[in-house]
Amino acid sequence: MHSTLHDATLVAENTEVIQQIDPLFDVLSRNAPVRSDLVRLAAGTLAAVRIPGHLPAERCAALMSALDNADFDTYDERRIFPPVTKFGPAVFDYYLDDTIRPEYWEHAEQSRSTWKRIVGEDDPLETLIAELGRIWQGPVGPATVDGRELFVGMARELTGGARMHFDELMREFPGVIDQELVAQFGFNCYISVPEDGGELVVYRRRWKPSDEQERIGYGWAEKVAAAEPRVLVKPTVGDSVWFDSRNYHAINPNTAGRRLSLAFFCGVTTENKLVLWS
Repeated sequence: MHSTLHDATLVAENTEVIQQIDPLFDVLSRNAPVRSDLVRLAAGTLAAVRIPGHLPAERCAALMSALDNADFDTYDERRIFPPVTKFGPAVFDYYLDDTIRPEYWEHAEQSRSTWKRIVGEDDPLETLIAELGRIWQGPVGPATVDGRELFVGMARELTGGARMHFDELMREFPGVIDQELVAQFGFNCYISVPEDGGELVVYRRRWKPSDEQERIGYGWAEKVAAAEPRVLVKPTVGDSVWFDSRNYHAINPNTAGRRLSLAFFCGVTTENKLVLWS
């Protein structure tokens, strides 16, 4: 009897059919995502969830004007280089001995006060977080450290791109926040996009210890994930994008125009709550 188990032609044809009908790493674009979409993202059966025009273009333009009155700084350049310009504190710049350095809280409070002053009553961040609560259908709020709420809602500008890296709080800084997380998303709402470049690239690949031999500064050589499936997300103004930040991801450099987003992380807790931080 002739066995077809190892017939190379049949195996190739079968593989092609499965890949066509079962794309487990793709971008879902939907005007009104639902909870199950984020569950799929957490489970690894989606690469990203995109909401087109989540923030209207006129509100994006107003926020860009408002941010002209805010002081921007950079991530700690000992960690992130070339420099990345931002408004608001990045909590990982302040990690020290399993806790947060005291100056973080001062920076967070200053940034909250400045944000309220420049946006007034029409706060786009509140709009985005309220919508996230509707999608999740459960409690949503800031992550905490010793009961104190972390800052949420960094405004970040990238021009030179970002090296391939991953973000996973429970692996990189275990025990710092009060909550236990089972999944982590990155969230960006794009208030300005470049004419060319600036795409988000997400790889279907997570960090493993042997990757350390390919470490380059804060990131890794892209050959680590060269053979893995990937998606490229090119947002337009007002789009919001969630992706699993535990996957390796990178940002392509832009050659013309500004790439500026409202950015924070979302963690799914063991109590089924979404906690946020920047």
